[in-house]
Amino acid sequence: MTISHLLLLHLLLRLVNKHFDIEIPMELVFVIDSSESVGPENFEIIKDFVTALVDRVTVGRNATRIGLVLYSLEVQLEFGLNKHTTQQDVKRAIRNMQYMGEGTYTGTAIRKATQEGFLGARSGVRKVAIVLTDGQADKREAVKLDIVVREAHAANIEMYAIGIVNTSDPTQAEFVHELNLIASDPDREHMYLIDDFNTLPVVTETLTTILMDKHCQHRHLGYLQ
Repeated sequence: MTISHLLLLHLLLRLVNKHFDIEIPMELVFVIDSSESVGPENFEIIKDFVTALVDRVTVGRNATRIGLVLYSLEVQLEFGLNKHTTQQDVKRAIRNMQYMGEGTYTGTAIRKATQEGFLGARSGVRKVAIVLTDGQADKREAVKLDIVVREAHAANIEMYAIGIVNTSDPTQAEFVHELNLIASDPDREHMYLIDDFNTLPVVTETLTTILMDKHCQHRHLGYLQ
């Protein structure tokens, strides 16, 4: 989904409904790029984006549980699904995250989300990962992105990819290919390309609506208990 489509949908959503609240059972894990190219100022914008999404869900043991993986060359589980049981605790943990800098080990981060971020996930409850990154996976990374993405999909994790794309950079085609690989099908619902961190609030509106719509589909098909 391009930025022009996002802006149009953002305006339509504001006309229809200004307040969303996803009161659904869901296991939600954020995978957040904290590499050198992001920079400390944009890292704070990312925190704003993640907390804004958290504001749209009902956090609790019987509602949405949230985990977060933060990565650069180092990959760490900031908190798992069982760590925080209230919205305020989740938001406080996000605000306390420390910027890392350095490289972009996206594949390793996705594997950690699959193996540790979703550890203890409730049976029959929808699993969603949101990967946010501004650049290609580091060439020095030992694990292969396509392999860890297959592992995530095999674990029934629905993957959303948000990429901050520099359209003037000729290497960005490969980056977009990686985002396409990460995102679950169909891409129009699971992959978002923006050209500036300041545009992330638009994605908040769009992604919230997509999550709500997808939840209704899952309930209709009987995927959730």
